Amino acid sequence: MIDLAAPFVMLGNFEWLALLSMFWFMIVLELPRYTLAFGAVLARALFVRERKLTAAERAYLDSLKLSVVIAGHNEAHAIGKCLRSLGEQTRRIDEIIVVDDGSTDDMRDVINELRRQGLITTAISNQVRCGKPASTNLGIGASTGDIVINLDADCSLDRDAIEKLIEPFVEGHVGATCSPIAVRNHDSSAVTRWQAIEYLQSICLGKRALDMLGLVVCASGAFSAFRREALDQVGMLSAGSGEDFELTMRLRRAGWRIAFADQSWCFTDVPETVAALTRQRRRWDRDTIRIRFRLFRSVFNPFARSFSPIETGEQIEWCVLNLLTTAAFPIYLVWLFYIYAGAALPILLSVALVYLVLDTIGFGIALFVTRRFCAATIWSLVPYLLTFGLIYAVLMRCVRLYAYLEEWVWFASRNDPYSPRRVAAQAQFS
Repeated sequence: MIDLAAPFVMLGNFEWLALLSMFWFMIVLELPRYTLAFGAVLARALFVRERKLTAAERAYLDSLKLSVVIAGHNEAHAIGKCLRSLGEQTRRIDEIIVVDDGSTDDMRDVINELRRQGLITTAISNQVRCGKPASTNLGIGASTGDIVINLDADCSLDRDAIEKLIEPFVEGHVGATCSPIAVRNHDSSAVTRWQAIEYLQSICLGKRALDMLGLVVCASGAFSAFRREALDQVGMLSAGSGEDFELTMRLRRAGWRIAFADQSWCFTDVPETVAALTRQRRRWDRDTIRIRFRLFRSVFNPFARSFSPIETGEQIEWCVLNLLTTAAFPIYLVWLFYIYAGAALPILLSVALVYLVLDTIGFGIALFVTRRFCAATIWSLVPYLLTFGLIYAVLMRCVRLYAYLEEWVWFASRNDPYSPRRVAAQAQFS
C-alpha cells in the first residue's frame, strides 16, 4: 500500500532552496497559469457586478437579423435534436440554413423533411463531401443575417444561449463571440469525465481569463457568432483544418475583438476513448503550430505592416504557458532522475499531489463561477480529479509534444483527412 505521507516526510528533510530547485518546473511554469488566471476570474465573480443591457442596447440587438448555419456529414441521427434546441430559443432566429456535406446516411432526406415541417429555412445538399469548412462557407454565402451563427449539428443549447451569445455585439468593435462549451456525454466513460473537467477549467475558466485581457483567440467552430461586416472584411473559413482558429486570428489582426459570452451554454459530445481523444488532440495541436508559426509568423516581425504589440504579446503568452511547458516537461523528468536518482519518484508523487490540489481548487472555482451543474453531475466527476492531473500533465502533454514535432518537422497537417485533399489543397500551408 502506498504511503502518501512518505514524500512529505522525505521532503521535510531538505532545505528550502533545495526544495525550490526540485520543483522549478511547477513553480516557474505551472503555478502562474493556475493562480493568476483562476484568481482573476474568482475575484471578478466576487467583486464585479455584471453590467445589464440598456433599453437602447436591447432594441439594437432585437433589430439584428440572425442566421444560423449548420453544416454536417452523416448527422441524420443528431440534426433533429439540434433543431429542436434551436426551436426552444428565447431569441427569435430569422433563418436556419442546413448544409448536408455529401452524407452517405439519410441526412439529405431528413433535412428536406425538416424543411417541409418549417424547422429549416434552407436545406442544401452537396453531391460529394467537401469538408465542414467549405460546406459552412456555402451556408454563410446563402445567409442574409447581420449576425451569422455557426453551429455543429451534434450540439445542443440552453434555451437562452443565442440571446446571450449575441449580447457582446452591442459593442461595435466586437467581430465575433464564442461561448462556454460543456460535455454532454460526460457519463459515457472515464475519458469523457476527464474532458468534462478539462472543459470546465480550460474553456469556462480559461476563456473568461483571456476575455478579461482581450486575448480570446478561438471562436469555436462548435458554436460561435460572427458580425457580417467582419466576415465581409476578412473573408470566410479557410478550406483546411483549424479553420475556426485561423478565422479568429484573421479577425483579431484586422482589429476586431473576440468576446466570450460566459452565460451562453453549448453542449457537445466528446471522444469516448483514449485513441479517439488522441487523434482529435493531435489534429488540434498540429493546426495550432501551423497557424501560429506559419500563417501568422509575421506577428514576431516588428517591421511587418500587420505587426501589432497586442498580438505579439498574446503569442508570447501562448509560447510560455503552452509551448515552453510542453517542451520543458520531458527535460524536467530527465533532469530529476539524473540529479535525484531513487528520490525522483517520491518527488514526482508530491508533484502529482500538488496537481491534485490545484485541479481541485480550479474545479471548485469553475463550479462557483458558472453555477450551472447539478449535484449529481458534480459528484460523478469528483472521483476523476484523482487521475485528471496525471492524464493531462503527462499523457496529453506527450501527445501535444508529438503533434508539435509532427507538424514542425513533417508538415503533417497537409495530410489531415478533416477535409478532402482536393479541397484542403486550397488552404494556406505556407
